[in-house]
Amino acid sequence: MQRSRRDLIPLLVFLLGLAASLAAAAVVSHAESARRAARFEVLADNAVAAIRARMLSQLTLLRATAGFFKASDQVRPDEFRNFVERLRLSGYYAGVLGMGYAEYLPDRASVAAYERDARSEEFPDFHVWPEGARNGYSAIRFLEPLDRRNRAAIGYDMLSEPTRRAAMNAALSSDEARVSGRVRLVQEIDPVKQPGFLIYLALFDGTGAARKLRGWVYSPLRAYDLFDATFAGSDLSQLTVEIFDHEPVEQQLLYRSAPVPPHPSVQRIRRFDTGGRTWVVRLSSTPKFDDAQSFQLTALVAGAGTLISVLIAILMFQQRRATARTEQEVALRTAELRDANGRLIDEGNARAEAEAQVRQMQKMEAIGQLTGGIAHDFNNMLAIILGNLDLAERRLEEPDRVRRAIGHAREGAMRAAQLTQRLLAFGRRQALAPRVVDANALILGMAELMRRALGKEVRLETVLADDLWRCFVDAVQLESAILNLAINARDAMPDGGAVTIATANMRRSTGAQSESGQSSDFVSISVRDTGCGMSEDVAARAFEPFFTTKDVGRGTGLGLSQVYGFVSQSGGTLELTSAPERGTTVVILLPRERRNQAAAHEAIEKDARVPAGRSDETILVVEDEDQVRRIAVETLRELGYTILEAAGGEQALALLDQHPEVTLLFTDLVMPGMNGRRVAALARERRPELPVLYATGYAPEEILGADENDGDIETLRKPFETADLARAIRRTLDA
Repeated sequence: MQRSRRDLIPLLVFLLGLAASLAAAAVVSHAESARRAARFEVLADNAVAAIRARMLSQLTLLRATAGFFKASDQVRPDEFRNFVERLRLSGYYAGVLGMGYAEYLPDRASVAAYERDARSEEFPDFHVWPEGARNGYSAIRFLEPLDRRNRAAIGYDMLSEPTRRAAMNAALSSDEARVSGRVRLVQEIDPVKQPGFLIYLALFDGTGAARKLRGWVYSPLRAYDLFDATFAGSDLSQLTVEIFDHEPVEQQLLYRSAPVPPHPSVQRIRRFDTGGRTWVVRLSSTPKFDDAQSFQLTALVAGAGTLISVLIAILMFQQRRATARTEQEVALRTAELRDANGRLIDEGNARAEAEAQVRQMQKMEAIGQLTGGIAHDFNNMLAIILGNLDLAERRLEEPDRVRRAIGHAREGAMRAAQLTQRLLAFGRRQALAPRVVDANALILGMAELMRRALGKEVRLETVLADDLWRCFVDAVQLESAILNLAINARDAMPDGGAVTIATANMRRSTGAQSESGQSSDFVSISVRDTGCGMSEDVAARAFEPFFTTKDVGRGTGLGLSQVYGFVSQSGGTLELTSAPERGTTVVILLPRERRNQAAAHEAIEKDARVPAGRSDETILVVEDEDQVRRIAVETLRELGYTILEAAGGEQALALLDQHPEVTLLFTDLVMPGMNGRRVAALARERRPELPVLYATGYAPEEILGADENDGDIETLRKPFETADLARAIRRTLDA
């Protein structure tokens, strides 16, 4: 019984192969149908795109003509004729009968005056037609080229006809170009007449409430001439194009490229809006498209599949006995492989789970270290602030002690602000003020400060490269980074030694661009010491916040992490090499600045005084935090400024529209909804000359990057003191 079943296997394979061949033939047939449908969609898309492009060019042409009229209060006929001749309508815009202008005449008295003026200048027999009383008139006087067709339209009142009037009113109410429905153009004076339509754009004198309708620039178009020229370079042998206004009925037909076959195999309907008017494009396949047959793969696939099935069945029959002999051995080997594979999977899962646990432990350790360090330092600073404020509250009758307590509280608050800045630097969220910097000059300028900070036991050496490239960086932060590294180097040499600060131009062979998008040219600033060095595991954690090997009270563990965050935010990299008893070298790599903007980015020197404001200077303060906004508003009012305040971007823009006397916009960068950069951009669209001052204590990635419109905008970092705010306001107003 088992042997007879095996004998049936070749027959079963043959039947399965035959079924697969028939299925493949069906798939090929379906794919061919889909390919034909896709090819038709491409033809249809190209035709609709051509129509859209032609109408876009007509709307552009109309806007250009409107611009010509808006440029002058009075346009002479010869000026308009020269303008239209330069457009070369007959050469480039087939189907466009001309460009015209119809003046709006509110009553019969203005009609009579307009007729007298036109008769005296160019048209002795000029009159507005058709006759009849209406609520307003229009009169075609400018229409070029003034050929025999267009002469027939001179004086015609387009407001007298409902379809034209609807389009003219739509253009008036929307202040945009509007297309009319299908009409018979008054220029159709020949026996063979075409459907037509017009495009209107209203012109006004004045602005706002004083705006007054002047008339309409318009263009009459013959549909068949227009769209025959549109498809002149296209092959429509496989496609019939019909264009209808609003709905696909014969009364609304604008254009038909050829007679529609009785039963097209494919037909599509496309609708789109042009100039406020819905057009319907019906696209039908032609006999040429329907009769086009590709190579018949269906029969070939079915025949080839059947033949292959027969050959496979014969081979299987011949190999049946050999297969039977190997089945047992294959089953045995398969079982062995299955067991081995199971063991490998179990080992892999166990290893992955162990690695995940290690990574989680490392993350939790880092988070615990970070939060513990933050809590420790902030508790110390809060103790200073709260203790001194409590002391001041209890010693109100002793002004000197109150002033000392407030001063000590301020010192604690400033230390908290510095800690926040360091955390922001590590997280690459601080607001930087970059400029073009000569690193050699910066290092020489702070050499004396570093010598005092290093002490007499440590020797400072500098090795500065000639012709060092410049870099674009926050100079204050760079000084702080170098000083941090120098102090770390001093602490690593308790018995004295040497700290060497060196600069160099470095070009890395990583192609034209690095992964960060910066140039592969870098300015290198290295700080090297001869101290105790670090082991490999300590060096791996050197940049973690609050990680330190110093004794308690000798460091916060934020120095290297702050340097790391600042350098990364500036587009550079930080490298550290160290070994026990062989010293440590930290290298700052900053991208080379290729632009010559040194003069534009020179630092602004702070004035020692606190400048006062004037009551005729109005500042709009935008801040979503109520208490921060209240402090800023009260401070600026004490300085003498007139203040308007807003809690968000929308309210700020509304106040700006209502108060043209605003002389400066002072806005926070990070706000819900509309951020400060967006507020400034919209404000400058309204008033391009408006001075702007940013304030921020934290800037997320999406608004950290410089904007091309922000080149003249200063950023004030939070928290700020009254003097800092006063100087920044004064600098911005006086710039």
